[in-house]
Amino acid sequence: MMRPLRIPERDLLLEISQLPGVEVGLFEVTAIQMEKAIIDANFSIHQSFLATGFHDYGVQPQGPGAKVSRPITVLTRGGLVDSTISLYRPATKHGDPRLWISRLGQVHPHLTPGDLVAVVQDGTRCGAVCLSDLARTSSGISKIEGLFELPPSRASSVAVELLAKFRSLALHGALPAIGSGDTSVGLSVEAALGIPPNSNKAPDYNGIELKSGRSLSDDKNKSLLAMVPDWKASPIGSYAELLYKHGYLKEDGLKYLQCSVDGVRPNPQGLSLTVDLEVGRLIETHSDGQTTRPILYWDLEEFQRRLATKHAETFWIEAEEVPDGFQLKRIFHTTTPRLSSMAMFLTDGTIFVDHTIRQKPEGGTRDHGMLFRIKVRSLQRLFTVEGEYLL
Repeated sequence: MMRPLRIPERDLLLEISQLPGVEVGLFEVTAIQMEKAIIDANFSIHQSFLATGFHDYGVQPQGPGAKVSRPITVLTRGGLVDSTISLYRPATKHGDPRLWISRLGQVHPHLTPGDLVAVVQDGTRCGAVCLSDLARTSSGISKIEGLFELPPSRASSVAVELLAKFRSLALHGALPAIGSGDTSVGLSVEAALGIPPNSNKAPDYNGIELKSGRSLSDDKNKSLLAMVPDWKASPIGSYAELLYKHGYLKEDGLKYLQCSVDGVRPNPQGLSLTVDLEVGRLIETHSDGQTTRPILYWDLEEFQRRLATKHAETFWIEAEEVPDGFQLKRIFHTTTPRLSSMAMFLTDGTIFVDHTIRQKPEGGTRDHGMLFRIKVRSLQRLFTVEGEYLL
């Protein structure tokens, strides 16, 4: 398993991932790789290639005759050096995806085993950046930025139409309140737009997801999606078992598991998140202070697919509660989640999961799903921001 990023490496990766239109894959340098001139194209690599159309290992035949070579620019201490990246599936075994950067050791002589290298590309241009060496030398990424041109906006024509509708609704005063509680804002906004209540997982308005709330303050939590783990593959196989093993008792004598879990540190229940990039799996673990064991698995590719589908374009809406209902105030408009940085976002606290399980007095369990959430202040890390509009 690839080692975790250190804080300076993580900061550099975030800077790179926010370059226009790029996706980023990571690999850890090993002595065997350097000796044999072979690098395993792990989950983060082949998913980042797929996201931009740079290369698809899934349709590539095995064997040397199907090898693909593309130009790559390597960032070294001396500047940018042109090289070639080879992408192939060997004829042996299962044809696991491989890559190699020509003359890597000579092009970048300061690489050492244990270094993390980012392969960054926009579907056409490709670069390699050793995050570890940049961190050692306190260098920045400015030299690699010039490789990538600003892509056209991905905002849709539907967004222009929808924004005009929201401006008109805001001018006509408060929206009548529908329902009560946390869901009231969303129901009221959708009713004003003529969207009937539904449980469809698809985006709400002609491909645009609507996420409404009373505030867009930096510290507010926003739900991205709900996704249960792979119960069949996970060591824990149901909500009931999860509650039984890791829940806590409250004053009413019933068990609850209502908590947030992130990748920064274990929570009071000993739960935390980690990612295995070799197999493409999000893992929730439990630690008792001595031993850490996996308890839940999510397929990372499926998580990314759902996120990309649901939040290809999103309006994050702020509506102030007033006596007559809700007054529309502000919209934060985003597109295209940065999928290749998902492992970092799931382990650095940017994205976290909320458990919402409790024991029912009559027996059994009640839950509101496993909700993956994000702070408002982190939206611009995860997504491309198209605009912020005051209404």
